[in-house]
Amino acid sequence: MFVEHINHTDIIIEGIKALLVLALVFVLWRCGKKYPELAGGSWNLIIFGFICIEVAMLLDWSDEIIDYDAMGVDLFETIFEEGLSMVGFVLTTIGFSKWFEFVGKFLGMDRS
Repeated sequence: MFVEHINHTDIIIEGIKALLVLALVFVLWRCGKKYPELAGGSWNLIIFGFICIEVAMLLDWSDEIIDYDAMGVDLFETIFEEGLSMVGFVLTTIGFSKWFEFVGKFLGMDRS
């Protein structure tokens, strides 16, 4: 169930990355609550995208400890991890694209 030879450096580095993305999600969430007039509807796409990326990073971190191959779910874990990561990046990209349009209109800088 657990990996035989744990690479402590990978655990630390991947854990730090996951914590940083979690901190980013928290900061974005707080900013959206603090400035709801600037958040707009696309803000939720951005936050949800980063949450998907966070879950994918946690799965990536966990495979340094848990031997998914021995459990027979390695392919499922890999597809789920990579899929969530891609969905997160797509949602974040769409969200930022729409958010910049919204903020530009909000500030009177519409360049259509």
